[in-house]
Amino acid sequence: MKKIVTGVVSFLVVMLFLVACNKQSESTSSSESTASQDNQMTRGKEVYTQVCSGCHSSGVAGAPKFGDKEAWAPRISQGMDKLFQSAIHGKGNMPARGGQPGLSDQDIRAAINYMVSNSR
Repeated sequence: MKKIVTGVVSFLVVMLFLVACNKQSESTSSSESTASQDNQMTRGKEVYTQVCSGCHSSGVAGAPKFGDKEAWAPRISQGMDKLFQSAIHGKGNMPARGGQPGLSDQDIRAAINYMVSNSR
């Protein structure tokens, strides 16, 4: 009987240890994900400020103004992929990559995410 109790206790200790390790891993993944999102928003703001704000801060040539929920709503409703593709390839008066061919797709996505998150 003593061996059974010792075995059960050992099993429970191991299980508690595994659960605790899993919780720490989930917490680390969650904080890493949050840090990655923060970095993307920071980069998005930088790209917006350096490139996109030239038109999107004042609405030049029909560009939806930064933060204008009404102007952005129909664009957002078409989906993020459509917005990304429009920015990458150009649309209407907006040149491809905002006229900056050196911007990476990741930079474009960061800027779009930043503008959309401030225009919902």
